Amino acid sequence: MRRWWRIAAVAGPVLVFTLTSQYEIWVGPLPLLAGTVSDPKLVMSAVAAAISVGLAIRLRYPLLALLLAMGLFGLKPILNHFFGKGPDLNLFEAFLSQVFIVYSTAAHTTGRRAYAGAAMIVAFQLIGYGPLLPGALNQAFGEWVFYAISWALGKTLRYRELRGDRLEARTAELEAQREEQIQAAVTDERARIARELHDIVAHSVSLMVLQAGAARQALDREPEKARTPLLSVEAAGRSAMSELRRLVSMLRQPGQEDELSPQPSLCHLNLLVAQMREAGLAIDVDESCTQDGIPPGVDLSAYRIAQEALTNVLKHAGAAHVGLTVRCDGAAVEVTVEDDGRGPSADGSLLGGHGLIGMRERVSLFGGHFEAGARSGGGFRVFARLPYEPT
Repeated sequence: MRRWWRIAAVAGPVLVFTLTSQYEIWVGPLPLLAGTVSDPKLVMSAVAAAISVGLAIRLRYPLLALLLAMGLFGLKPILNHFFGKGPDLNLFEAFLSQVFIVYSTAAHTTGRRAYAGAAMIVAFQLIGYGPLLPGALNQAFGEWVFYAISWALGKTLRYRELRGDRLEARTAELEAQREEQIQAAVTDERARIARELHDIVAHSVSLMVLQAGAARQALDREPEKARTPLLSVEAAGRSAMSELRRLVSMLRQPGQEDELSPQPSLCHLNLLVAQMREAGLAIDVDESCTQDGIPPGVDLSAYRIAQEALTNVLKHAGAAHVGLTVRCDGAAVEVTVEDDGRGPSADGSLLGGHGLIGMRERVSLFGGHFEAGARSGGGFRVFARLPYEPT
């Protein structure tokens, strides 16, 4: 539908002007218009055809259309000088077509092309009316008012179109930025959920596997000693289920995290150490950190890093002894886990898989520093520094 309206807007004025002008040239003046046409009619018909072409191309080639429509008027004094009385196409529809083309030139040109169009209009009018002034000033002034109004209307339309284009482009840009922000938020949330799931499942399942293995061995030799590791398996399973329920609840009820059970923090470090000791790790703890002023995000991340590092020792290191150090200096939390196990693999690759990646990501979120690698004297060392501004 929009395409047909555009075709009608272009073809309509061309058709009306062509029919009326050619009729007045070849048949006679129409009522109410009362135009005058000089001889020869064939030349006048060609001049009207040129204006018709200008009307047809006024949207795509406005400057050329302006030249075709108003050029004859500007050349009229020159033709009169050399050939006597030159061609005269004094038709109202011709003047109206010139107004249309002036409007189109203003509406479809910018910058230098707009200045060129305005200069052409002024030049043609001055040249055409120059020899007739001041006698024809009234007629000239009337036409100039119409041209000025049509030019102003065209420029107003052009400004509105450009403003609309800028608003549309800005809207599209904001929409694209919004989509990027949404995708980034989704990606960050997926990474956060992946870290939480890994921390919960890897830690608890590792404890359960080790304690179940200890219970299996005890059942063969000393069945009465299987009770303790089985109780640890049960406790670890319940803890994992509780953590998973908390995470699922948080996903199902966005914005209601404050109503859920509290997340683990450094104040629960003694429970974590107790679990690890029950699993068979010999842990020395040096913890001189109070939770005063530590943001919750840093507090949780420090706990998760300690949890993941100890779980990796339990799963991979085969260590006899582990040292856990947690320091707070008012500007950062530092977590260090060192073991005397077998360290990195023979090819130098680090053990721990997604756990090390998750720890590194947690530290990077706060602009901190993370190290993981072989320890001098054997074993493995994990160090994380999480800076913060006291709350």
